[in-house]
Amino acid sequence: QPLVFFEPSCLSAIREDAPDLLRGEARVRAKRVAAQAALFEEYVARVWPDTLTLQSGPTRVLLHGHCHQTSMGALEPARTLLGRIPKATVVDLEAGCCGMAGSFGYDRDRYDVSKAIGERRLLPAARALAAGEVLVASGTSCRHQVEDLTGVRALHAAELVSSLLPESA
Repeated sequence: QPLVFFEPSCLSAIREDAPDLLRGEARVRAKRVAAQAALFEEYVARVWPDTLTLQSGPTRVLLHGHCHQTSMGALEPARTLLGRIPKATVVDLEAGCCGMAGSFGYDRDRYDVSKAIGERRLLPAARALAAGEVLVASGTSCRHQVEDLTGVRALHAAELVSSLLPESA
């Protein structure tokens, strides 16, 4: 049975951390679970490699890769999935870390560092969104960082894709 994740850091814990931390039979079981674990975008690519049809939506999709999503090589399935949106251009921001890093950015002593990291690329890109454009970020903390510091609501790929499914789907 597949185990589908919407948060890249949670997938990383199951796919990478658990098997590395455990030994013996527990490690064998953890590896079996890890083999069934997939990020939402990876799962969609497996189940509907060529058959998922979407309606037109935004003309430009800015994609922010979560740190864990990027480190696991799981950003390409997101680009591919978003690339199925008719007439949309997908732009990988290659912004690096959003600066939040879980709860890091909420710490009073780290807030300025967190904000400075986000201001390198991600936050200015969010502020510059035009009509017909959307920002997609899989990470919960990434979406919070963007909304908290810019007022822009970034979407999870699942939200955008579900809004573009044909009514008969």
